[in-house]
Amino acid sequence: MFVSKQYNFIFLIIVFCILILQNCRKDSTPVEGNYFAKAGEHNFNVEQLAQAFENASQIEDLQGLIVARNGEIVAEKYFNSTGPDPDPNLHVMSVTKSITATLVGIAIEKGFIESVDQKVSEFLPDESEIMNPELGEVTIRNLLSMTCGQDWHEIGVPSEFMDFVHAPNQVEYIFQKPMINTPGTIFNYSDGGAHLVSVILTKATKMSTSEFADTYLFNLMGIGDKPWYTDRQGYNYGGVRLCLGNHDMIEIGNLYLNDGFYNGQQIVSSAWIDTVTSLKINTNNLIPFLSDYGYFWWLGNAHGYDFFCANGYGGQFIFVVRDLDLVVSSRTSYRISEPKAGQNWYSVLNVIVNQILPAVNP
Repeated sequence: MFVSKQYNFIFLIIVFCILILQNCRKDSTPVEGNYFAKAGEHNFNVEQLAQAFENASQIEDLQGLIVARNGEIVAEKYFNSTGPDPDPNLHVMSVTKSITATLVGIAIEKGFIESVDQKVSEFLPDESEIMNPELGEVTIRNLLSMTCGQDWHEIGVPSEFMDFVHAPNQVEYIFQKPMINTPGTIFNYSDGGAHLVSVILTKATKMSTSEFADTYLFNLMGIGDKPWYTDRQGYNYGGVRLCLGNHDMIEIGNLYLNDGFYNGQQIVSSAWIDTVTSLKINTNNLIPFLSDYGYFWWLGNAHGYDFFCANGYGGQFIFVVRDLDLVVSSRTSYRISEPKAGQNWYSVLNVIVNQILPAVNP
């Protein structure tokens, strides 16, 4: 009798364990129905969001797409045989510029830079005096708003970006470019101007831009040290070639949503967050969706909502809508031709603006 009861007890335990395992298997199976479950919790139209991700999956070279709301990731997928960190050396192109702008605000807050009205010549006196006194009169404000007035060709025309990158000396290349407009008046997208901001950060802080970013931004956010490529003189590129993951970009977006406050501390002043993401110059609709510019952040409006975004070659974005507590990040391969990059860029941003954004209920 004791043996029978013992077997019955063991049998019940086995059945109980099987039921638990079955339930666990159901919870962990990545079926489409519960993949977007958190989206419903955060007041998304789940069907619309799922369709947006399905459309995104058709974009060539898109590697990853994440949607977050209220500080929580609600949908995340990776494409084209990549995972969350497909390549630690894959940089996010011009998303870099928005990080550089963030660092300027921190440098001002820490007292390394007095203000955005300081001139290039204060940090690069020899180059300014010898090569281009007019450029020496340009302010950090002009550089951050892409209104430095230099002759530079990058968007909408055959790009001189690779000429700049392959020059023997990138800083000299910039200083050799003539001034053609009054600083502060005309929007002209320039990786040269962005690179000067990184050089200024290095001169002002006595640290490389990468070291400054790791110390005062990335490590404080738990992101850790990030690879950041340099020019031939050892300056980190101010406009490109910082390496970030999709989750890193979501966290940067959340930092901006929270007015520079992250993990219990104020990393960037709320005043600077407002400054860099407010209108400084109209872009004259140079590119779709993004009609205005702040300080290395692009601005736009769609479906009744203002948004700002970090914007990189081929479709790399940190897309932020304050009124909806929404952050979207995307990563694409940059090893593609300009025509393909332009096509992918438009397709990714179109999915974000016209499919993901309308799927969010207020």
